[in-house]
Amino acid sequence: MKTFFKSVGFKILCVIAAFLLGIMIYGGASGGLTSVPAAISGAIITPLQSAFSAVGNWFGDVFSFGQNGRLQAQIKELEAEIAKLREQQVELDELRRKNELYSQFLELKEQHPEYQFVDADVIATDPSDPYNNFTVGQGSIAGIKVGNTVITPQGLAGVVYEVGPNYAKVRSLLDPGLQISAYDSRTREDGLLTGNLELALDGKLKLSQMDRDITASAGDIIVTYGGSYPEGLLIGTIAEIGAETDGLSKYAVINPFVNVGTISEVFVIVNYEDTTVPQE
Repeated sequence: MKTFFKSVGFKILCVIAAFLLGIMIYGGASGGLTSVPAAISGAIITPLQSAFSAVGNWFGDVFSFGQNGRLQAQIKELEAEIAKLREQQVELDELRRKNELYSQFLELKEQHPEYQFVDADVIATDPSDPYNNFTVGQGSIAGIKVGNTVITPQGLAGVVYEVGPNYAKVRSLLDPGLQISAYDSRTREDGLLTGNLELALDGKLKLSQMDRDITASAGDIIVTYGGSYPEGLLIGTIAEIGAETDGLSKYAVINPFVNVGTISEVFVIVNYEDTTVPQE
């Protein structure tokens, strides 16, 4: 027994008893024994609640940070995938466009085996130029020369007027400096194809020096006559017929098939056989 009273366990029990006795005395002084449980609760549970609240807030912050971090990482991954898909779409569009261009090139070769072509990209334009003259990224190294005809699958686009080793400048069919013999494919009535500023601003050109008794009419197709340029190249359709101021001839306003302001690839005819049939 003496050993028990000297043990650590006995001492701990004494401390606990003294603690409880102190709480009971305090409770009796402030409202009786009925307040003892409340005092115990306040003394023990409230600190525990504060501790649990602090721990809970800490875990919440950690979880929120981790959740936001994962979301940010996922967002960045999705943005990278979207950017990659867009790049692939651009590449597919370019391949599709090139495939269409080469298909048209082969079709033109089949239709005109007498032509020798060089395909070229438009590399420069002048937005302030009302005639939409342009430069292509092929030149004398590819066999292009001054005077070569430039076309698209839709028809005539212009004529080369300056050549460098790796570029060629093209005067569009809207430019007044370009004059080409052409005729109505239905009536064979011919004239001189040229342009002017007023018509160019409207994307049109003029077939002048036509006989005053022509039977050509709106909607007829105009093509190149031949000679200096390949014969039969599509130019456009007649929009209207008018009389020249001298009263001796007529002219036709032409809507060209090729919109020279929007083309990005062309074919340059570097050689051809002249198949023009002289008119009787």
